[in-house]
Amino acid sequence: MIVVMPYGHAVPFGSPREAQAGNTALFEEYLLKDVMPLVESKYRVAPGRQKRAIAGLSMGGGQSLSIGFNHLDLFSAVGAFSAAAPADFETRFAPVLKDAKATNARLSVLWIGCGRQDSLFSRSEKLSELLNARQIRHTFRATQGAHTYTVWRQYLGEFVPLLFR
Repeated sequence: MIVVMPYGHAVPFGSPREAQAGNTALFEEYLLKDVMPLVESKYRVAPGRQKRAIAGLSMGGGQSLSIGFNHLDLFSAVGAFSAAAPADFETRFAPVLKDAKATNARLSVLWIGCGRQDSLFSRSEKLSELLNARQIRHTFRATQGAHTYTVWRQYLGEFVPLLFR
C-alpha cells in the first residue's frame, strides 16, 4: 500500500475569507492534476479506482468526502475521521445521494468516525443520518474522544483493513 499525505491547505493561512472558501476546490485540483500523476509516474501503483482510496482527518476528512463523492470514477473507498463535513452535502451531492443503488455499487467502503466530545461530532452524526435516510451504505463509528490524534490513530487502524479486499 502506498500512502500519500499532501498538505491540504492549498490556500495559505491568513488569506481573505473569500479565498479560503475555495480551499477544497483548489486542493482537489492540486491532488488530481499534480499529486496523483506524480505518484503514478514515480511508483508502481496498481491501476484503477478499485485500488484507490481517499481518507483524511478534520479538514482533510471533509476534503476526502468532497473529492471522493465528486470522483467516484477515481476512488472506491472514502474515509472521514472527525470530518469537517460540508454543510451543503445534501445539495452538493444530490445526484449521488438520489441513486443509492449506483452509489453503493461504486463505494466498497464509506467509513465515518468521530468522537462524541469532538466539536465536529454533530456534523458527522447528521451526515450519517442523511446517508441512512438515502440508503447509502456506510459505517458510522461514534467513539469517546475529542479532536485528537489518539482517536484518529484508532480510526486508521479500523479503516485500513477494510480496503482492497
